[in-house]
Amino acid sequence: MGAAHRAHKEFGVNPSMRVDVFGVLRDIGAFVFFRPLRSIYGAYLPTGDSMPGLLINSNLPLSVQRFTAAHELGHLYLGHKIVSLEREVGFVPEERSGVDNDEVVAEAFGAFFLMPKALVATSMRELRIEKETMAPADVYLLALRMGASYAATINQLRTLRFLRPTQASELRKHAPKEIKEELNNEKAAGRHDVWLLNENWDGQEIYPAIRDTIRIRLEETPTSGYTWLVQKRPRGFHVLEDGYKGEETAIGGVRIREFVASLEDDAQESELVLRKARPWERDAVGAEFSVQIHPQELRKTGPLVLPKIA
Repeated sequence: MGAAHRAHKEFGVNPSMRVDVFGVLRDIGAFVFFRPLRSIYGAYLPTGDSMPGLLINSNLPLSVQRFTAAHELGHLYLGHKIVSLEREVGFVPEERSGVDNDEVVAEAFGAFFLMPKALVATSMRELRIEKETMAPADVYLLALRMGASYAATINQLRTLRFLRPTQASELRKHAPKEIKEELNNEKAAGRHDVWLLNENWDGQEIYPAIRDTIRIRLEETPTSGYTWLVQKRPRGFHVLEDGYKGEETAIGGVRIREFVASLEDDAQESELVLRKARPWERDAVGAEFSVQIHPQELRKTGPLVLPKIA
């Protein structure tokens, strides 16, 4: 979408990297308020000649808050004059008939602003997600990496022709709640997200909200004596479980080492480093895995005081 592309240039956004939508709203001086709401995702409140007000439902998961913010930014950037109450965002493109044109345009702006084609392609390549075999968990984790909602990500993948219509329809049958429980060993996560990381995430940056669950699954060969050890643990990174998932494949085979952690209130931006080593030979490193963690605050109420980076 041309307007989103222009906005990227105007606001200095790199379209191949995760977009800091709240940072843009802060920089342009937008009046953004968070409130726990029941029936709407957000609202756009134009006020004549002064800066419009934007409202975000703080009951929503962070990814949905971010997409709602991008949608409302679309109303603002495009100069829409009519009050808009968002009872749904991430609506299916094929069902736009009867939807107000301002909403259709703001939705398209939000999708292309938050998920430009360069970012989608880069994210899929780095996470080794193939178009033909995309599963619900792949799309959910792709959405987390880009910082968008599951529904909006499916729509944008379809718009960019990374998904066929039948694929998109099948993926929409799966709710984020169901996907999170599957990734989290059938444990409920509520509005919090579940980050399932494997070797494909090595060297990546992640943006979990406080109380999100982080599951790291890495291969190791028990007979080699090498095992994964936490070399550098960020502050606020609380390990809940440290064990193995499934059975060893065979003598001399591999098994999956799994670390499960959550982010506590005192979490700070820092690097998590794991090294595969023999416990009795700490200097003999077989492999290393690292991610840069940028903790995000889930605001409850009040004017926009930004997450550290969103």
